[in-house]
Amino acid sequence: MYNIKKPIIEISDCVLCDICVDLCPDFFIKNQAGYIELSENFENIDKYLIDKYLDDIKDEDKKREIIKRLEDDINEVIKNCRGDCVSWE
Repeated sequence: MYNIKKPIIEISDCVLCDICVDLCPDFFIKNQAGYIELSENFENIDKYLIDKYLDDIKDEDKKREIIKRLEDDINEVIKNCRGDCVSWE
């Protein structure tokens, strides 16, 4: 439905700095084993976007702006990741 890029995490490069969790906690979590992974929010991104941001917005430009902001947040994670383990799919 919404065309948002998907980040990937290269676990073998992850140094567990938690920058991704700190900067973008809605999308990155530390699992029970102590590794970083994408949260269920991202796995169900359309539902998440609708429920949290887009349900009441009719203007398509505003919707695209919100999606761009979310991608910008993930770009900050990519830029600041100490293990350089997060990138775009």
